[in-house]
Amino acid sequence: MCYKIVCSLLLLCFIGLACSSSSSSSSNNLAGYAGYTKYTVQHGDENIFRYMVDLQTSDSDVDFWLLTRNMSVLTVGPQRKPQFESRLAQLGVDYKTQPLMELMAALEANSTYADGEDDDFEECQPGADCDAERPHSRKRRQARGFFSHYPRYHEILNFMSGLAARYPQFCRYESLGRSNEGRHIAGLSISLNSRVRPRRVAYIQAAAHGREWITTQTVLYLAYELLSNLRAFQRVLQDVEVFLVPLVNPDGYEYTHTSDRFWRKNRHHYGGISCHGVDINRNFGNHWNYQGASQNHCSEVYSGTAPNSEPETSAVVRYLEFNRHRVKLSLDVHSFGKFIFYPYGYARNTVPPTVSTLRSVALRAANQIGKYRGTRYTIGTSASILYEASGSLDDFAYGSLGIPLSYTLELPGEEFHVASSDIIHVCKETFAGFVEFIRHVSLY
Repeated sequence: MCYKIVCSLLLLCFIGLACSSSSSSSSNNLAGYAGYTKYTVQHGDENIFRYMVDLQTSDSDVDFWLLTRNMSVLTVGPQRKPQFESRLAQLGVDYKTQPLMELMAALEANSTYADGEDDDFEECQPGADCDAERPHSRKRRQARGFFSHYPRYHEILNFMSGLAARYPQFCRYESLGRSNEGRHIAGLSISLNSRVRPRRVAYIQAAAHGREWITTQTVLYLAYELLSNLRAFQRVLQDVEVFLVPLVNPDGYEYTHTSDRFWRKNRHHYGGISCHGVDINRNFGNHWNYQGASQNHCSEVYSGTAPNSEPETSAVVRYLEFNRHRVKLSLDVHSFGKFIFYPYGYARNTVPPTVSTLRSVALRAANQIGKYRGTRYTIGTSASILYEASGSLDDFAYGSLGIPLSYTLELPGEEFHVASSDIIHVCKETFAGFVEFIRHVSLY
């Protein structure tokens, strides 16, 4: 079901190199946010929590960054601000505010972006002995450069194709399909022998939400480290294929770089409707549109016209269904909050029959992550820790396809923008968790 990326994809990469915008364009993605305010709201009781849940699904003028049972982080525009604060006062809610542009100015000062010069990672040409030609220390420097900024779509594809060309015996570069705007949904298959199909697959994807830039970097770092240290991970990869999709929503990701830093959905355009996009993480066909989703096109959690209606969603579904008897781990990487969720998310009191195993594996992964610098993750179902939300990948993989290990990982941070200096550290600590998840695939 996967089709190898052919000349058209390579041509697309080269066109991207020629046409990419400079780092100065990154400032344009905040146009229109003047006067916006970030709110951190403490939920004093269940009524306030329910008000926030209803607000998320029904009010398209507010944008929730985080919504748990105890607190919310959201942004509100200047026109909506008086009404929102009046309602918070009526509810007797404690909250803190920060001008959004003030926050972003501080974060931007500590960040770097792709400038169109793809010189941090040199693409290895097929047939070349890249390991012999390039000293190990130089390769490491180049990798550090790549993981010290946020790359654009074309740079991500070049990095992936470079790994596949450098390690052809162990890595394949593929496409699951195309997005709404025609971009490839690219994947990497990593195994000890790319010509032999292992009995088990660990599937890991990232960036279903365009604004969650750090997620793509963690998955690319996993690919880089596995391929650079194959001897060290031979036992982990024994009869296991690691299939990585670092950028499930390439259109939304690019749009956050060029136009709207906080865009969440894909870029589906509906004729005659001014609002665009579907929330990919509400579009999977398990209890679709049941709870925590909306049929309002303008909502951030708009679930689409039908289950698996989006090309990005259906590409993932095709791969998982075709390989359903081999895939033993499905891991969907998001940002932010430091959570590891297992099914089910669609209802609070619905517990999977293998909950003890799901929780045990998650605890082991969280423990490995914490060894790097003490980052602590909260583990449970998203319905119990956050709120009920249907149509997610973890519910679909576990509930509809029977994939035994199915999780959503919410990376660290207090907002979507992780400082450039911290990218490598998030990648390194998350890598340890990824490896622990993959270890357990051999048990099935």
